[in-house]
Amino acid sequence: MKHWTERSERGSVWLIRLIVWLARAVGRPLCRALLHPIVFYFVLTDGVARRASTEFLQAVNGRPTRWIEVFAHIYYFASTLLDRVYMAAGDFDRFQVTIEGLPLVDRALQPGGGCLLLGSHLGSFDLMILAHRALDSRPVNVMMRVDPRSRVRNIAGIDDGTLRVIPLGQPDSFLRAYDLLTQGEIVAVLADRVDGAASLPVNFLARGTAMPIAPHVLAARSGVPTLMCFGLYEGGNRYRIEFVESGATASSASRGAELQPVVDQYAAMLEQYARRYPLNWFNFYPYWRTDGGAT
Repeated sequence: MKHWTERSERGSVWLIRLIVWLARAVGRPLCRALLHPIVFYFVLTDGVARRASTEFLQAVNGRPTRWIEVFAHIYYFASTLLDRVYMAAGDFDRFQVTIEGLPLVDRALQPGGGCLLLGSHLGSFDLMILAHRALDSRPVNVMMRVDPRSRVRNIAGIDDGTLRVIPLGQPDSFLRAYDLLTQGEIVAVLADRVDGAASLPVNFLARGTAMPIAPHVLAARSGVPTLMCFGLYEGGNRYRIEFVESGATASSASRGAELQPVVDQYAAMLEQYARRYPLNWFNFYPYWRTDGGAT
């Protein structure tokens, strides 16, 4: 079985190209209707995404997954891809956006220090574009994996200039993030996928997997306030951005297994939101192993 980084985004490139073309050619209402046959074909032809959706929905619902539920799951994903085209163009008036927990960010930044936001692939991380607007355009630095084999963000028209991107996988990635945090800026990092670096086992939806420790090391070393953030699609034109307390961070000297409590804490909060918003789970690859071990 291939690791998610080896699979890249090959299976979704054609889907995104088509959706972007339709978005610009026919507008959102008609394009949303046309998503139904597009997603139907995608569900039929992308076995990896279909099986991953089935596995996740079975884990979160505690029962066998119906085909129509897989369709709805991938339709949610396709809908957010469509909307990213309009968001990237600055056409925010199309959407009703609720932002909760913004005072938590304000409070974190008050002493003049930075703030670390722990995100995930539950929902759309690109909604940080909207969060950036809500934060009065204060600097938001996003740590993310930039895949040279995929031009998905370029195809969708997502302007990386809106947010300052720190590419993961470089020797100084976390050092750059640390410096920005200590300078009083905001850094957002995804903490739910293992990218070949150190990880710890966790129990997620009653199944074994692994989650990376690097984001939690960054939180511990920098000593800045840490929040979790979610960019969630609620159907129609409704989106929700939530900033929530992430709990206590580890001590600055914590290493390896000493970080288990904070990794477990993150997994528990992510599970809580995954149960509330299951169709927002956008990890379309095998997230668990059949033996319950870490992927």
